[in-house]
Amino acid sequence: MLVEARLTMAIKAICTLVTLFFIFENCRAFPNGGPIDACVKAQPNRPNHGGTQPQPENTNPFIVEASNDYYRPGDKITVTIRGPKSAFKGFFFQGRDPKTQEWIGVFETNPDAKSYAECSASTHTDNDPKKSVTLLWHAPDATGSVYFVGTVLENYRTYWSDVVARVPQ
Repeated sequence: MLVEARLTMAIKAICTLVTLFFIFENCRAFPNGGPIDACVKAQPNRPNHGGTQPQPENTNPFIVEASNDYYRPGDKITVTIRGPKSAFKGFFFQGRDPKTQEWIGVFETNPDAKSYAECSASTHTDNDPKKSVTLLWHAPDATGSVYFVGTVLENYRTYWSDVVARVPQ
């Protein structure tokens, strides 16, 4: 009877630890934003989350929209990320030239986003659930086209990469 009681307690303890592990794994995202090395990886804008893979593009529940895809010196373009049905915990987006794929412009820092000016990137400042975030991108001193590409994270293991912001017509 004593052996059975100890075995039952041990099984409950293991089950509790496994459950806590999975809760922790699903709740975290990079708490202070994506690291700057996300800019220069072989597959830019993709998180390195312990063997995880991005979700299929056609399952992305999030909307990413840019206010424009053409700029002149001094222009500012907004990029809005929103989840109409679910919240997201993180993001990492870059402004890129569609002809050269080079990083261009710079994102403004705000309470929800920090900027990596050296690679025209913006990322989250915390991993709290977000329904919507608006980023402000500043154009370089030139005229041209830009597109915004990146990753939206629902949680640490569930994310969509190579998401391109659409420009509403």
